[in-house]
Amino acid sequence: MPVAVIDAHVHIWDPAVLPVPWVEGSPLAGPRLPRDLDGDDRISARVFVEADMAATPLAEVDWATSLGWDGLIGIVADVDLTAGTLPSDLAELRLRPLVRGVRDLLQNRTDAAIAACAPGLGLLGDVTFDACVTWQQLPAVAALATVAPETAIVLDHCGKPPVTDGLDSAAGKRWLRGIRSVAACDNVTVKLSGLRAEAADAASFTAHAPAFLEATLEAFGTERAMFGSDWPVSTGADAGVSTAQWIDLVRVAAGTGWPQVAAGTASRVYRLRG
Repeated sequence: MPVAVIDAHVHIWDPAVLPVPWVEGSPLAGPRLPRDLDGDDRISARVFVEADMAATPLAEVDWATSLGWDGLIGIVADVDLTAGTLPSDLAELRLRPLVRGVRDLLQNRTDAAIAACAPGLGLLGDVTFDACVTWQQLPAVAALATVAPETAIVLDHCGKPPVTDGLDSAAGKRWLRGIRSVAACDNVTVKLSGLRAEAADAASFTAHAPAFLEATLEAFGTERAMFGSDWPVSTGADAGVSTAQWIDLVRVAAGTGWPQVAAGTASRVYRLRG
């Protein structure tokens, strides 16, 4: 029988309800709602990850929850790790039972700005932190994880590798050194997600994504890796790769460890129920 999959990384939005500035004028403009999800019968549950909306974290969480979509078992909410209001923000988020983690987008920040997040990480307690960065920032994430060893960190999208260039390129080799440095931190797990968005075209994705998946799994092992579709950015009609196709790619890369990648790691790290 097919292994049940927890999709640990999906986005939804509706700019008519809450503004989403980064999709304006792009192919992703317009609503992307639970009814539109690129489904697969193997997916048993999903985790909604904040979509960088121009709204308060509570507004985004409450809106997503109000839609009542089947299979939603967790939410990774937006926070500002350097805000003075972080303790009260976390207290409010903890009142929302679906919130299992938080994310403060770190991509494109300086190393110093990433390092400045360390005190905020220390306040999270049992709340998991999603780190979304580019491959050039991986050493900074490793440094951050080292100074916050009690915080469970999930590295999104395999650290956004240079898929267009390929693993054997100079950039690919730098990514590999970075991913290994992050994997050396026991408090970090990784999402096998997001690679289509890092490829300039379908050809480079097809040619290079499997090698990046395999290298990520070699660094982290299946016990510290989880599946994510990154719908609708990296799978679905907008991406040109179906969620089913991405499941198959990750399943092949994971081999006998697929059941753990499919659901076990996400269940443990996010403390998911159902």
